[in-house]
Amino acid sequence: MRKTTILAALLFLVPAMSSQAKTLEDLLVEKGIITKAEAQGAKTAAPAKVYWNKGTRVDFPDTGFSAGINTFIQTGYSFTDNDKASAKKNTSSFDVSKARIILSGTALHEEFEYMVSGDLVGSTTTNSGGGTTSNPAMVDTYVKWKACDYAALTLGQFKSNIGRSFNTDDQSLMFADRSATSNYFSLGRMGGGKLTSKLGKGVVTNLAIYNGAPQTGEGQNSSGIDTKQTIVLDLRANVLGTIDEFTESDVDYTEELGVSAGAAYAYTDGTINGVTTDMHNVTADVIAKQQGLSVAAEFFYQDFKPDQLESSSPLGAYVQAGYFLEPKKWEVALRWGYTDCDDGKAYGSCSGYNSVNQATAGINYYWWKNHLKAQLNYDHLSQDPHASGASSIDTNRWLLQLSSYF
Repeated sequence: MRKTTILAALLFLVPAMSSQAKTLEDLLVEKGIITKAEAQGAKTAAPAKVYWNKGTRVDFPDTGFSAGINTFIQTGYSFTDNDKASAKKNTSSFDVSKARIILSGTALHEEFEYMVSGDLVGSTTTNSGGGTTSNPAMVDTYVKWKACDYAALTLGQFKSNIGRSFNTDDQSLMFADRSATSNYFSLGRMGGGKLTSKLGKGVVTNLAIYNGAPQTGEGQNSSGIDTKQTIVLDLRANVLGTIDEFTESDVDYTEELGVSAGAAYAYTDGTINGVTTDMHNVTADVIAKQQGLSVAAEFFYQDFKPDQLESSSPLGAYVQAGYFLEPKKWEVALRWGYTDCDDGKAYGSCSGYNSVNQATAGINYYWWKNHLKAQLNYDHLSQDPHASGASSIDTNRWLLQLSSYF
């Protein structure tokens, strides 16, 4: 019966084959007669090949399997001038902030994708001298099943889709690190599952469910401790043209104006320090690029409602811009961020402050796009205490960073 079906399909496809530059296997896949894996298996077996494509790659065409390895290193020097009111000492430090080994690839002729990423720096703990000690940690580790051209399912540990800047890879950031606003509203990495759908040209949506959130003790490298979850829904679309919204600088020198916009919502039902808590997060962003100019802005809002405790509704935003003085080489960048801490009621780094302001200026040099670059940043952070009569706490930091991703 299957042979008869394929023969009928061949007779039906004869006119199409004469007018299109497609193989017989491609046409049979389009008509649903055979799967992509069957089509690849029908082709002549080829020897394995090793090549470079954003990392070292090994392909085995006859088995439909590929593997790749990348190394990511960020190292540099920072000088921090702390305000006397903060009771912190000034610091001068050479550090390796990222040291990752990343394994990734595909299986069954790209029907499945996988990634295993570990950071030798990972998390940090404060030692007895007041400094920090690095602890290796798992970063992104998952398996993705591409069920069809329009839908995929991912299981493992990966970033929550709250915030475009947070979901941008570290090597693709315009500045040496993310804004204080983005870091505050981020939900971090968590274990979970995600359904990705392509609704149309340039329109992508994700629906994900996670163990919890960092505030609930169920964040990165942590198991679920109850039946409560975090649910995240996000949508992104190319409003004008086509750009890579997760590469902040226009290092590829986009000829025509491109604009991408996104929005996300997260609901967390969890227990923090023994208190049941509902938390809602909303974010919206836009990024535009043209001929070396890149402009991006992002807005955040959070509604934090712990039972029997005071609720808070912090909000924040940042805007940044970069421009290449010499295409694909020298770039200057500016960023301003603001976080409203809801009269000091917000938790974490916002606790006890009315607001947090941050201004950052940077100069970047690219030897090889985002694969090899140097970044020099000056950062001014101003924290406004909620206590009556208290002066703002100002922190100045200079950071020189070298970043490599091979």
